[in-house]
Amino acid sequence: EAAGIASGSQSNMGRILFLAWMLFAITKLSDMAMRKIFFLAIMCFLLPRAANAATYDLAQAVAQAVKANPGIEAIQKQLETAKMNIGVAQSNFWPRAAVSLNTNRLQNVKNAQTYNSDNLSSYNWAKGLRVSWNLFSGLVHLTSLQQSVIRKDIAAERLRAARLELEANVQLQFLALLRSREDLKSAKESIARLEEQLKSAEAFVREGMAPYLNVLQNQTELASAQQRLIRVENDIRNAEVQLNRYLGLAPNEKVNYRGNLRDYAHGVKFSEEEAIKAAERGRPDLVIAKKSIEVAWKDMQIAMGQFLPRIDANYDNMGQSKDYDNAQYEDYTRTYWSAGLSFSWEFFSGGNTIFQTLSERKKAQGLRKEYEDAMANARSEVIRSLLDIQAAKDLIAASIKGVDAARESYAMADKRYATNTGTITELLDAQTRLTEAENAHSEALAQYQTSRARFFYSIGQDNPGLK
Repeated sequence: EAAGIASGSQSNMGRILFLAWMLFAITKLSDMAMRKIFFLAIMCFLLPRAANAATYDLAQAVAQAVKANPGIEAIQKQLETAKMNIGVAQSNFWPRAAVSLNTNRLQNVKNAQTYNSDNLSSYNWAKGLRVSWNLFSGLVHLTSLQQSVIRKDIAAERLRAARLELEANVQLQFLALLRSREDLKSAKESIARLEEQLKSAEAFVREGMAPYLNVLQNQTELASAQQRLIRVENDIRNAEVQLNRYLGLAPNEKVNYRGNLRDYAHGVKFSEEEAIKAAERGRPDLVIAKKSIEVAWKDMQIAMGQFLPRIDANYDNMGQSKDYDNAQYEDYTRTYWSAGLSFSWEFFSGGNTIFQTLSERKKAQGLRKEYEDAMANARSEVIRSLLDIQAAKDLIAASIKGVDAARESYAMADKRYATNTGTITELLDAQTRLTEAENAHSEALAQYQTSRARFFYSIGQDNPGLK
């Protein structure tokens, strides 16, 4: 911090000395033109330098959103936790070793006769090493390990699902912004046409060639167009604020979102059957549902494992010492080791194991039905997405013809009005139809790319740049 303050002080001192020198130079100049040049140089020096706005295209915006989103980071931590749980499950296959050490003081309250020297007042201690190793536990440990691997896969799919959802949200918002920009362009062109028409109408009124009603009608249409421009500009600002939020930026931060609705690829390289198969393989929700069934079956196997016996191997290496207060008894220390096997089998638990097994089986069967329902929904979503893409494609072709026809119609109406052979109503109607045709075309372009974004999301495929 001290270094930063010193550096800042030196920088400020340098600026002050430079300004002082420039002011001194101005006072010594006799030429007024040179004085102006020096004055402009000082002003440029004093003006703050504007920072360049960050620029993002669609793919870069998606990447930045994934990087900055705290929800993605939280799910990433869950995935790391699931990976650690695999190690926990693996630890059940290794032996357990423990060191024990204890000491105590045994004190007789009364000096009564006793027939056991262990009851005499004494100092005692014991220490040793105990090793135990589970050799068989009804395959519970193996099944738990397999289950932890599946849970890790589920966590990975949840992370992928969150990324795909965020990617789709950013894409839809980005496309909405580009569509609003198309509407802005159309609104400005509409205002420019109406302003030219208003000038013509006013000129006709001045020459007595048209009634003043023409001017009023044009002013009304121009006011409506200006109101629409305001709404479109507000839509653009709202879209930019939402994109900034997705990207982890301040709402008011100036960002250049670069793109055009015509820049992105057209069509999808999937037939209906291929798209459905891709969704079955790649949709995270379907993968999660399928693996959840596997987890449920593993729970049932763990419950069934309680029907089987448990075998453990044990090894003890212990030492004991006893120090009597009574000198008539000799202190002693002994060390020993022991090794053996233990076998236990709970063959009846009041029906707990049976009912738990049946419960887990029913749970797995229920998850299977949910998976089948999710598959049916996924197929419907994929088919609808393909239909939307084709419909939007047809809309684009029709809207292009509509824009061409509307422009030709407007040009004809404008020419007739300029030659005083057409009416202002005809011209305003033609202007309105042209604006509507341009809006319909931009809406078709946006709908086409939006349908493509939803399609890739419906099949679980990552495509940040809509290539």
